[in-house]
Amino acid sequence: MAPRILKRQISFPEGFLFGAATSSYQSEGGNENTDWWIWEHGARRTKYLKDKDLDPAEYQSGIACDFYRRYEEDFALAASLHLRAIRLSVEWARIEPKEGIFNDEALAHYEAMLRAAKAHGFTIFLTLHHYTVPLWFAKKGGFAHKENITHFLHYARVTAKRLAPWVDFFVTINEPELYAIQGYAIALHPPQVRSYRAAWVVLGNLIHSHNLLAEYIQDHLEKPVSMAFNLTDLRPHGYFGKTVVRIANYLANEYVLRHTIDHCDYIGVNYYIHHHIGLFGQRKHSKSHHEESDRRWGIHPEGIARILLRLKRYKKPIYVLENGIADASDAKRGHFITEHLYHVHRAIARGADVRGYLYWSLTDNFEWEEGFWPRFGLIEIDREHGLARRVRKSAHQYAEICRTCILTLEP
Repeated sequence: MAPRILKRQISFPEGFLFGAATSSYQSEGGNENTDWWIWEHGARRTKYLKDKDLDPAEYQSGIACDFYRRYEEDFALAASLHLRAIRLSVEWARIEPKEGIFNDEALAHYEAMLRAAKAHGFTIFLTLHHYTVPLWFAKKGGFAHKENITHFLHYARVTAKRLAPWVDFFVTINEPELYAIQGYAIALHPPQVRSYRAAWVVLGNLIHSHNLLAEYIQDHLEKPVSMAFNLTDLRPHGYFGKTVVRIANYLANEYVLRHTIDHCDYIGVNYYIHHHIGLFGQRKHSKSHHEESDRRWGIHPEGIARILLRLKRYKKPIYVLENGIADASDAKRGHFITEHLYHVHRAIARGADVRGYLYWSLTDNFEWEEGFWPRFGLIEIDREHGLARRVRKSAHQYAEICRTCILTLEP
């Protein structure tokens, strides 16, 4: 008789938060008063898509997931999966549709949304800026002009004060590094200003905005606050690879952290990407032969442990605010989650103060310039049948981990 191979189980610390994340623009639908909406429907974007034989409608947010009206349904599904935490965001363009004019109806709606989340028992992480800005702010030049910071701070302070009773953790700004690079350096996102100088200015203004806003939240609302930092696992490749990685790590992973850490009560981590880089640029996957997601991002769970362990030096609690995979067939997602959580646990065992993990995303949603085809959700959104929600098999696997705080490892 063949020997019986036993499964191994590891336990997460008491109080560890398992959850999922989402964002307003990507899920709500109907955010017509934003820079993104105008960009999606613009002649330049439409021509670009048609020239590639793509249907522009599949790359326009439209009704998205209709989360603005169906949040109760989605919260109920999340609760059925034993999620304990949820990351949400609010839409500046809804709250302050015109400069200095606040929409009380929109604020009341977000109050109701947060109360509903609390009724389901969720710990709430609330993001105040997740990529999009109102049209009036964009027309003023957005974050490219330092004097515009006061507009953002006014919106954010009013909103934070109103919603604070239902918020456990504030996130001021999502991925300032990517916001500056993709909108102002490589011109992938609006406003598509191809200027490294402008990108540097925008990044500096976002850092300054966070620091001022965090002071207000800490002093007046007494809630923990951070940013959501986009952190990449970089590995050396070839000659001078280690030197290149040291420089790239500082620019990509440490610069914003070092300039904001004194104004962070915790560190919010978004982890997706792993690169091998050397003197002559990036080498795709190098010799590691990683599996890939539908977006052709290499799957490298070990990278999350390296990132979390590097953050030990800051001596702050850490929450993984985003980590997920585009996987329409749901063939890889369960293993993806299990493997990443295994390496999160390894980092904890080696002294990283990690207190939560939020999968991206709760539902399929609008994935920015990629449109609707990348499917990240624990819950499928069936766009052919009235946006029907269907819980994926991998979500049930994650739910068992959330329920027990135990990760079962296959032999």
